[in-house]
Amino acid sequence: MKKILLPALALFVLISFSSCKEKLYNQLEGDWKATSVKEDGDELLGSDLTGLTLEFDDYSADDDEGDFSWTFSDDIEDYTESGTYEVDSEDAQVKIIVTDGTDSYTYNFDVEVDGDELTLEGNIDGSEIVIEAERD
Repeated sequence: MKKILLPALALFVLISFSSCKEKLYNQLEGDWKATSVKEDGDELLGSDLTGLTLEFDDYSADDDEGDFSWTFSDDIEDYTESGTYEVDSEDAQVKIIVTDGTDSYTYNFDVEVDGDELTLEGNIDGSEIVIEAERD
């Protein structure tokens, strides 16, 4: 009995961890509209920014990445940056790699998805950034 129970338990744990990883990136996929963007505690949305949209395209489990873009809006123009994203489900983090011509920039965010609400918390150029968004 023990010979069957131990492998069955190990298989159950493996499947559970695999589905958690899949669940996080599946929850992240889609279009999001920011409801709040804070830099070091100061709200930017409505002052420096008039809008921010984020798009997480389908995640490839084989490549461990998906395509990403975010569009910043102000009173003058919209500016879009794009690249790829990687999900670390174990630590509930997303790595965003923005590609701009020959340069690339990597941003790491703690991520929380609660239904149709998304929170990203991280550091960009020494500033603490918190983005709250709703599924668009």
